[in-house]
Amino acid sequence: MHECYDCLVEPAAGPSGLNPRVVWIVAIVVLVVVIAFVASIVAFALALLGMLDRSDAHVCGIAAVRSSPAAAELVGTPIEQRGFTGGSSSSENGEASERVTFTVTGPRGSAFVVAEGRRSPLASHLDVVIGRDQHSRTIYSGPFDCPDLHRRR
Repeated sequence: MHECYDCLVEPAAGPSGLNPRVVWIVAIVVLVVVIAFVASIVAFALALLGMLDRSDAHVCGIAAVRSSPAAAELVGTPIEQRGFTGGSSSSENGEASERVTFTVTGPRGSAFVVAEGRRSPLASHLDVVIGRDQHSRTIYSGPFDCPDLHRRR
């Protein structure tokens, strides 16, 4: 009887020396890490966009749009925001500036809105403009203050 130990044991690795199970495990771990990284970037971006929805310029801008006869004439009522809010804010030497853009929609279509405001210890001002098709109209130009700001605080 001829005993051959090498004949009975299956090879642990393929021709390249890598175990296929290890390759699959590494591939799955890398895929999970990549998915987690992408998901965290998306969550961070959505959180930033959500912060713009709570900005003072957005709160007063959407309130101005909803109470504006010109906006109601343009898009109809009820007026709702569609999509995300874009924009920026900055603060320098005690003066804060905000500029947000968003789209509103109603039964008569949609329109683009820009709300731009500045605040300092000396003064404040907010302009809200609505429009579509290269035509715009200022629906509010005045102090950077609105009742909706005081309700949410």
